[in-house]
Amino acid sequence: MVRREFLVSEEDKGIRLDKFLANKLEDISRSKLKELISKGKVEVNKEIKKGSYKLKEGDVISVSIEEKKADVIEPYPLEVKIIYEDRDIILVDKPCGLVVHPVRYGCFKTLVNALVYMGKTLSDINPLRRGVVHRLDKATSGLIVLAKNNKSHLNLLQQFRERLVKKRYWAIVWGVIKEDRLKIDLPLRRDDFNRFKMKVSFVKSKNALTEIKVVERFNNSTFLSITPITGRMHQIRTHLKFIGYPLVGDEKYGMKDGYQKLFLHSYRLGIIHPTRGEFLTFQSSLPPRFANFIKNNIERRCLKLSP
Repeated sequence: MVRREFLVSEEDKGIRLDKFLANKLEDISRSKLKELISKGKVEVNKEIKKGSYKLKEGDVISVSIEEKKADVIEPYPLEVKIIYEDRDIILVDKPCGLVVHPVRYGCFKTLVNALVYMGKTLSDINPLRRGVVHRLDKATSGLIVLAKNNKSHLNLLQQFRERLVKKRYWAIVWGVIKEDRLKIDLPLRRDDFNRFKMKVSFVKSKNALTEIKVVERFNNSTFLSITPITGRMHQIRTHLKFIGYPLVGDEKYGMKDGYQKLFLHSYRLGIIHPTRGEFLTFQSSLPPRFANFIKNNIERRCLKLSP
C-alpha cells in the first residue's frame, strides 16, 4: 500500500476534495479516484471525507493506494546531462521535448526513466514521480533538481511551497518590448475547455507574478531574462501571450512560426541544500537554438545598418 499526503495551502482552500486530488493525482483516473474516496481510502486530518468536502488551509490529505507488484519504472536508454550530484540531490540540464515523469505506468520516455537507466537513486515518496519536487514543461529545457532520498524530497518540497527556491529563465519572444523591465501580475486558472492549458482570469484563479528584464532587442523579437515569483503551470507562456509577446516556437499559446522548439530555458536555479543548509546556485549554458537565433538576428541587424 502506497500512502500519498498533501498539505492544503491558502491558495487551495475552498476547493472540493475530489477536484483538488484530480489535479494532484494525474496518474490516477477520475473513476479510480472516485472509487478511492467512496471506499474510505482518502482521509482529511485522519477523518474520512466525501469528495464534496471543501478544503481548509492546513488540512492534511492522505490517500492510500494499493501498489501493484508489476508497477516498476522501466529504464529509458537516454543519457542526460548531469550538472551536479551528491548523496541528496541531482541537478539535470533537461533537453526540450522530454517529459519529466511518467503520468501512468507503461509510459517510459521521460527524464525519470532516463535517470533510472543511468543507475541513479531517486526518492520514492511518489512511485511514478520518483525524485520529482518540481517540473518543467515538456517543451521547456534547462535546470531541474530531483531528490535522491525521501528526507531531501520533503525538504525541497517545503522550499518550493515557501518560495525559497530562486529560478530564472531565458526566453525569446516575438515583438519588441520597449520597457527595460516589466512586472506581470495577473491571476491564472485552468482553461475551461482544455485542462492542459492555462488562462488569465480574475474568477476562481490563483495569483501569478512574473518579472521580466530585457537582455537584447532585435528587429521583430526580444531576448529576455525572466524570474517567475510564483510557480503556476505554464505561467511564463500564458503571461507573455496575454500581453502580446508570445514565445518563439510556442504553438500551444502562440502561433505556428516555423520553429520546432520552444525558446524557453531554465538557466539558473538556487536552492538551500537539504542537509548542509547552504544556499547553492547552479547555471546552465545558453542552448544552441538560442545562440543561433541571436547570431542570425545580429547579422541581419548589421546588414540593415551597413551602407
